[in-house]
Amino acid sequence: MNQPASGSAEWGSLLGDSARTGGLGLKPARDPKGIRWRIRLAKSVRSAPVLGGDLLYVTCLDGYLHAIDTKTGRHAWKFNAGAPIHSTPSISGAKILFGCDGGQVRALERDSGRKIWEIAAGAEVWASPVVQGGKVFFGSADGNFYAVDLETGAGEWVQTLMARIYSTACATAGGVYFGCSDNRIYCLEPSSGKVVWSKASGSVVDSSPAATGDTVLVGSEDFAAYALDPANGSVHWKFETGLGISSSPAVGGGMVFIGSKDHHLYALDVRTGKLGWKVNLQTSVTAPPVVGEGVVCIQADGVFALDAATGKVIWRAALGRSLQSVPVLTGREIYLTGIEGIIYALE
Repeated sequence: MNQPASGSAEWGSLLGDSARTGGLGLKPARDPKGIRWRIRLAKSVRSAPVLGGDLLYVTCLDGYLHAIDTKTGRHAWKFNAGAPIHSTPSISGAKILFGCDGGQVRALERDSGRKIWEIAAGAEVWASPVVQGGKVFFGSADGNFYAVDLETGAGEWVQTLMARIYSTACATAGGVYFGCSDNRIYCLEPSSGKVVWSKASGSVVDSSPAATGDTVLVGSEDFAAYALDPANGSVHWKFETGLGISSSPAVGGGMVFIGSKDHHLYALDVRTGKLGWKVNLQTSVTAPPVVGEGVVCIQADGVFALDAATGKVIWRAALGRSLQSVPVLTGREIYLTGIEGIIYALE
């Protein structure tokens, strides 16, 4: 897991860690009493924010990575990538990494925004980079999956799959797991890029897998959530929802939580896939949930906090239909972004 370089709070990557589990053992998110600050960027935000110390990092279709002071809501710095950005940034130590629609992946100094290195794929990089074992892993719409050196950006290996990759990978010491537009979920060997296994689903896999214990969890546009064996890709269980799944799973308390375009958030037993509960959020659920201690939070036309054991709504912050990303929870504040380009800090 990425460790803080400074400050007291850290949510350094999409869904909180390189295994993409969506939970950091946070204290339950409190019902926010109001908006501490909000700012509007020039264009839409289609990525998730990440938090490092006192800075909130947000990429935007205006082509900038924005570093926002969480105390004031003002810019600390911003970096011009020269192309729209859909990629959620990732923090690793003193670096922040992100891709962009121009195909570049960059590493910057997280405190200053100074560029450390830059490499280029052959097409847009919407996936969020993931760091594991001194390597940075990411897929591209050029059909390739890349591994580069964290310190220098030098290429380690490239695996060519001939199909667009928008899924953000999860990485462990044993494998790098991601979905692909060829309808398959892949596991690659981290050291070489060799395909360890691939598993076919019935449609495109843009969902980002989560790895926990002896299970890899992922959703597919074939309407199903899958639990796979990380060693060989065999199916532990498969759960059918009512429509496609582009939401990514989050794991906590022996349950996996995943949204579907059928308007429901589902809670399933990690071991068996048995339904614990489902709740109708009255809109297509494409954002991944995040898990605190006993609380599941998800953005779906506002922010819902649900009891993880029962699915009962504990509180809701109704901030409009533009919220479809991943909230950042600190135990004290909640940070949100929306497709209208608004960043919120709730307290």
